Amino acid sequence: MEQNQNTSLFQLNLDAQNSYTLRSAASWAKVLGICGLILGILFVILGIMVQAAISRYESLDYGYRYRSSGMSMGTLGNIGMAFYIVVGLVFVITSIFAINAGNKINGGLRTNDQATLNAGFAGVRNYFAFWAIIIIILLLLILLGVAGNL
Repeated sequence: MEQNQNTSLFQLNLDAQNSYTLRSAASWAKVLGICGLILGILFVILGIMVQAAISRYESLDYGYRYRSSGMSMGTLGNIGMAFYIVVGLVFVITSIFAINAGNKINGGLRTNDQATLNAGFAGVRNYFAFWAIIIIILLLLILLGVAGNL
Protein backbone atom coordinates (compact mmCIF):
# COMPACT_ATOMS: atom_id res chain seq x y z
CA MET A 1 0.00 0.00 0.00
CA GLU A 2 1.40 3.35 -1.05
CA GLN A 3 1.48 6.19 1.47
CA ASN A 4 0.77 9.72 0.36
CA GLN A 5 3.74 11.76 1.53
CA ASN A 6 3.79 15.51 1.19
CA THR A 7 7.30 16.39 0.09
CA SER A 8 6.52 19.95 -0.99
CA LEU A 9 9.37 22.42 -1.05
CA PHE A 10 7.22 24.94 0.78
CA GLN A 11 6.41 22.79 3.80
CA LEU A 12 8.12 24.82 6.50
CA ASN A 13 8.03 24.53 10.25
CA LEU A 14 8.11 27.30 12.80
CA ASP A 15 10.49 26.73 15.67
CA ALA A 16 10.39 28.69 18.93
CA GLN A 17 12.70 31.45 17.67
CA ASN A 18 10.73 31.98 14.44
CA SER A 19 7.47 31.97 16.35
CA TYR A 20 8.79 34.62 18.74
CA THR A 21 10.07 36.76 15.85
CA LEU A 22 6.76 36.45 14.01
CA ARG A 23 4.79 37.37 17.15
CA SER A 24 7.03 40.39 17.63
CA ALA A 25 6.57 41.46 14.01
CA ALA A 26 2.80 41.06 14.38
CA SER A 27 2.85 43.24 17.50
CA TRP A 28 4.81 45.92 15.66
CA ALA A 29 2.32 45.70 12.78
CA LYS A 30 -0.46 46.46 15.24
CA VAL A 31 1.51 49.38 16.71
CA LEU A 32 2.16 50.70 13.21
CA GLY A 33 -1.53 50.30 12.39
CA ILE A 34 -2.70 52.18 15.47
CA CYS A 35 -0.22 55.01 14.83
CA GLY A 36 -1.32 55.14 11.19
CA LEU A 37 -4.98 55.36 12.25
CA ILE A 38 -4.19 58.26 14.55
CA LEU A 39 -2.16 59.98 11.83
CA GLY A 40 -4.92 59.47 9.26
CA ILE A 41 -7.56 60.94 11.58
CA LEU A 42 -5.26 63.88 12.34
CA PHE A 43 -4.80 64.51 8.60
CA VAL A 44 -8.57 64.66 8.10
CA ILE A 45 -9.04 66.99 11.08
CA LEU A 46 -6.16 69.21 9.94
CA GLY A 47 -7.61 69.44 6.44
CA ILE A 48 -10.97 70.54 7.79
CA MET A 49 -9.34 73.07 10.14
CA VAL A 50 -7.18 74.58 7.38
CA GLN A 51 -10.15 74.87 5.03
CA ALA A 52 -12.21 76.54 7.77
CA ALA A 53 -9.40 78.98 8.54
CA ILE A 54 -8.94 79.89 4.88
CA SER A 55 -12.68 80.36 4.41
CA ARG A 56 -12.83 82.56 7.50
CA TYR A 57 -9.89 84.62 6.22
CA GLU A 58 -11.58 85.08 2.85
CA SER A 59 -14.87 86.14 4.45
CA LEU A 60 -13.07 89.00 6.24
CA ASP A 61 -12.65 90.70 2.84
CA TYR A 62 -9.00 89.82 2.57
CA GLY A 63 -10.02 87.94 -0.57
CA TYR A 64 -7.15 86.95 -2.77
CA ARG A 65 -7.43 85.57 -6.25
CA TYR A 66 -4.63 83.58 -7.71
CA ARG A 67 -3.97 85.58 -10.87
CA SER A 68 -3.20 82.90 -13.41
CA SER A 69 -6.08 80.56 -12.57
CA GLY A 70 -8.70 82.93 -11.17
CA MET A 71 -9.25 80.63 -8.17
CA SER A 72 -10.28 82.16 -4.89
CA MET A 73 -8.77 81.24 -1.55
CA GLY A 74 -11.91 79.30 -0.69
CA THR A 75 -11.44 77.12 -3.75
CA LEU A 76 -7.78 76.55 -2.90
CA GLY A 77 -8.82 75.71 0.67
CA ASN A 78 -11.31 73.14 -0.62
CA ILE A 79 -8.65 71.56 -2.84
CA GLY A 80 -6.26 71.44 0.13
CA MET A 81 -8.92 69.88 2.33
CA ALA A 82 -9.62 67.22 -0.30
CA PHE A 83 -5.90 66.45 -0.49
CA TYR A 84 -5.63 66.07 3.30
CA ILE A 85 -8.72 63.84 3.40
CA VAL A 86 -7.36 61.58 0.64
CA VAL A 87 -4.00 61.26 2.44
CA GLY A 88 -5.82 60.58 5.71
CA LEU A 89 -7.91 57.86 4.07
CA VAL A 90 -4.79 56.22 2.63
CA PHE A 91 -3.29 56.06 6.12
CA VAL A 92 -6.53 54.71 7.62
CA ILE A 93 -6.94 52.00 4.95
CA THR A 94 -3.35 50.79 5.21
CA SER A 95 -3.54 50.88 9.00
CA ILE A 96 -6.55 48.59 8.92
CA PHE A 97 -4.52 46.15 6.77
CA ALA A 98 -1.66 46.27 9.31
CA ILE A 99 -3.91 45.78 12.35
CA ASN A 100 -5.80 42.89 10.73
CA ALA A 101 -2.55 41.21 9.67
CA GLY A 102 -1.09 41.53 13.17
CA ASN A 103 -4.23 40.17 14.81
CA LYS A 104 -4.50 37.22 12.42
CA ILE A 105 -0.83 36.28 12.71
CA ASN A 106 -1.02 36.37 16.52
CA GLY A 107 -4.28 34.40 16.46
CA GLY A 108 -2.87 31.81 14.09
CA LEU A 109 0.22 31.32 16.22
CA ARG A 110 -1.80 31.19 19.46
CA THR A 111 -4.30 28.59 18.17
CA ASN A 112 -1.85 26.81 15.87
CA ASP A 113 -4.26 27.43 12.96
CA GLN A 114 -2.59 27.43 9.54
CA ALA A 115 -5.54 29.09 7.76
CA THR A 116 -5.53 32.06 10.13
CA LEU A 117 -1.76 32.38 9.84
CA ASN A 118 -2.09 32.33 6.04
CA ALA A 119 -4.75 35.05 6.24
CA GLY A 120 -2.34 37.12 8.34
CA PHE A 121 0.37 36.74 5.72
CA ALA A 122 -2.14 37.75 3.04
CA GLY A 123 -2.88 40.89 5.09
CA VAL A 124 0.83 41.71 5.21
CA ARG A 125 0.99 41.23 1.43
CA ASN A 126 -1.98 43.61 0.99
CA TYR A 127 -0.33 46.19 3.23
CA PHE A 128 2.92 46.14 1.28
CA ALA A 129 1.18 46.01 -2.10
CA PHE A 130 -0.97 49.03 -1.25
CA TRP A 131 2.04 51.07 -0.11
CA ALA A 132 4.06 49.95 -3.15
CA ILE A 133 1.32 51.25 -5.46
CA ILE A 134 1.13 54.54 -3.56
CA ILE A 135 4.93 54.99 -3.72
CA ILE A 136 4.97 54.23 -7.46
CA ILE A 137 2.22 56.79 -8.05
CA LEU A 138 4.12 59.39 -5.99
CA LEU A 139 7.34 58.70 -7.89
CA LEU A 140 5.49 59.13 -11.19
CA LEU A 141 3.99 62.42 -10.01
CA ILE A 142 7.43 63.66 -8.94
CA LEU A 143 8.85 62.62 -12.31
CA LEU A 144 6.05 64.48 -14.10
CA GLY A 145 6.69 67.54 -11.94
CA VAL A 146 10.40 67.50 -12.67
CA ALA A 147 9.81 66.89 -16.39
CA GLY A 148 7.31 69.75 -16.49
CA ASN A 149 9.90 72.18 -15.11
CA LEU A 150 12.55 71.32 -17.69
